[in-house]
Parts: sequence; C-alpha cells; structure tokens
Amino acid sequence: MSQEIVQSANPDRLDWFRKGTLYQIFPDRFARQNQDSERGLTPWGSAPSRENFFGGNLNGISSQLSYLQRIGIANLYLNPIFSAPSNHRYDTQDYFKIDPLLGSEEDFTNLVSTSNDLGVSVLLDGVFNHVGDKFENFLRAQVGVASDRELFNFVRNSTVYQTCGGADFLPKLNHENPQVLEMIAQVMSYWDQYGIRGWRLDVPWKVTPEFWQQLRLSVRDLISSQFWLAEAWQQWGFASEFESVTNYFARTRLIDFVVRHDADAEDLAIDIEQWCRLRSDPSLITNFVGSHDTARLINECRGSHRDALIVLILNQFLPGVPALYYGDEIGLEGGNDPDCRRTFPQKFTSQQNHFLATFEQILTLRRKHRCLSHGNFSIVESINRTIIIKREYEDCAFNIVVNAGDRVQLVSTNLSGNFQSIVGEQVSGNSVPSHSLLIEGGMKCSCPKP
Repeated sequence: MSQEIVQSANPDRLDWFRKGTLYQIFPDRFARQNQDSERGLTPWGSAPSRENFFGGNLNGISSQLSYLQRIGIANLYLNPIFSAPSNHRYDTQDYFKIDPLLGSEEDFTNLVSTSNDLGVSVLLDGVFNHVGDKFENFLRAQVGVASDRELFNFVRNSTVYQTCGGADFLPKLNHENPQVLEMIAQVMSYWDQYGIRGWRLDVPWKVTPEFWQQLRLSVRDLISSQFWLAEAWQQWGFASEFESVTNYFARTRLIDFVVRHDADAEDLAIDIEQWCRLRSDPSLITNFVGSHDTARLINECRGSHRDALIVLILNQFLPGVPALYYGDEIGLEGGNDPDCRRTFPQKFTSQQNHFLATFEQILTLRRKHRCLSHGNFSIVESINRTIIIKREYEDCAFNIVVNAGDRVQLVSTNLSGNFQSIVGEQVSGNSVPSHSLLIEGGMKCSCPKP
C-alpha cells in the first residue's frame, strides 16, 4: 500500500533554490582560465595535497557555466573565495577581498552576472565561526591590543585562545562581542551587492542560536539573507533559524542501501520519513551524497559506476534539493581529504562521457518537472532491496523503481507502465532485475519550461 511521506510544497519566494540541483565547487580545483600568477602552481591533474595550489579561478568557473546550465544545474555553492593562505580558504585573512589567486572583484561580478543571466544563482561559503591566524585583528590581538583581543576568546592575560577544532591557525571569534556581530553583518551586506542569492554557513552549531537570530535581524533586508544553508552532520536541532541543512544522512543511507547492503528498502523508507520530520519544509532539505569533506562517491561505491549512478539518480528523486559535488557527475575518483579535492578534468575520458550521458538525462529532469521540486513523495512499495517511489504534483508524476539487490525481485505493484531502464535491464512483468533503476512518467505534464 502506498504511503505518503511528504506532502506537496506550495510555490514561494524560495522556488529558485528548489528548482534544480545545487552544484558545489572547490574553486582551486574546478577550472582555470587566464591565470597569470607568480605563485608556484602544481600542474593540473597532479595529485592534490593539503598544501599545493592548482590555480583554479573565477574566470575558470565562468568558462564552464554553459556546461553547468546544459546538465541542469540551478545553483552554485562555492567553497570560500575570500583572501586566505590555504588552498581551502577556511582560514580567512580578509573578508572583504577576493583571494588574488582566484581573480578580482570584476571577475566575481562577471561570474555572478553571467550565472544570473543563465538562471543559475550563486551561494557563498560564510566562515563566520572563526578566521585565520593571518587575520589583521588577530595579529594585533597577539601583540596585546586590548580591543582586538576582545574579538576572540583568549584565556585571561595569556596567549592561549579558543580555536576551531583545535587547529591553532583557526582562532574562534567571540560571538558575545557586539563588534563581531557588526563585522559579520557588514561582510554579508558587502557581498550581497554583487547579486549573490544565499549563504552556506560553516560549522554553525559552534555558534549560539541567539547570535544567528540577532544576525538575521541585522541583515534581514538583504536578498542573500533570505536563504541560509546550515552545515549539519549528525544533529539538526540547532538549525531552526536556517532555511535548509546539509543532509549527509542521505549519503550514508543511500550508500548503505545501494552499495554496502547494510540497509534494505524498508530501512531507507523509514530514514527518509524520519529526517523529513525534522524540518518544517522538507522540500528545502539539501541532500548531499558527496562534498569536499568526504571521500568521492565512486570510491565509496568501490569503483562501481553502476552503483554510483544509482545513488546519484535516486538522490535526484528524494524530497528536498539534490547537491552534486563537482566531478561526481562524471565519476571522478578520490579518497578522503585531500584526495577528494582533485582537479576537474579539462577533457573527459570516454568512460566519463558515458557516465555523464546516463546521469545527465536525469539531471535535466529536475528543472523541467514541478513534481520533482514541489511534489509529494510516496513509497509505493518497499520489499527487501527493492523500493518503488512516486513523486506527484498536479498533472506531473514520476514513478521510480530501484532494485539494489543481487537477484531479481518480484513485487506486488503493477509495473505495466512505460518504464525506461536507466541502469540495468528492463523490467519484465512484475519482476525487477537486480542492480537496476527504472523511471516512468513526466511525458504529458503541463510543467512550464525552466
């Protein structure tokens, strides 16, 4: 019997985020164009380390916008772009300057403007829990300037200070100091004028909810402050002030279901229902199956392109917004950090092109069909390692059948519709082939063009 897990969402001011896939870019590793730097750069395609730079830049991202639009990307989330010593740039040196290796403010203006013209919005990474040890106020604090010391958390008259995660190069800001609130509000206001649409906020659970509430009031008139995406891992309770959260439960459970076989279809259905209950609007949950903090999906799938495609495609049909880490759409390999931060290839292999061709046909559906962004989500049937899902909104509907198991599964649901095999063999009667994903629907709906 079909069980509705999530009801349809009403269209509202955040439809721009719901409508398509969120694409995460690690700027130093995505694309490089017109790079003129005196800094020693590692040759593109070499092994990444925690120290090396490849010179990916904003112009490089701009050069790939037509590709991103083609595959159905609706929004870009950029890892930190502000001036910082490291290649990951979570150790901010100056909130008001683009890192010179990435380009200029003019380059950023061009990126945002061109993206907006293509219907693609840009989100920035707001690292407001801590700064880097080269941050000007921190340098003054270290030599004893009292007003600057108050911006951080020093132990009395000592040189000992609170860090982020015990990393000495990441001094934590003192969020009880009103000047910190004012500084961050100024930062958000400054970058809002460039036309960004929102923020992903780093480790927000390390900051009190009261601070985020006060900050929201301070910047409530900014367009980019209408959407905040909270980094979240095991706990979401702190994130009531945020429009969305990074749902890594999706990654864990989909890999458990498809690859490890540590979960069956019933487990997957129960987990989806449980995490959707945690948010007042499940259609805005951002479902991550990979990021700069995790091993690459293809590695988690033990090199199986088939399993990686099933995970990626299934994620496109879950309640919420699918997130895609750059390169996962072509099966880019990489272990844990820093290996997961390899450079995006300048030319795809035949295997990567084949992977993308399979996935791209699903990626583009998201921006075309309202049922995938706003529709209800129902579990039609879950038996052993096979799950049948339905997304529906007005006259738009899709049915998705996934058998992650090693053997053919007989189901009770009538599968006589026009199912298309995306991965694996075609369905035969009510028998679902092993390791297969099939979809049906979306052919006669009246959804507007994206």
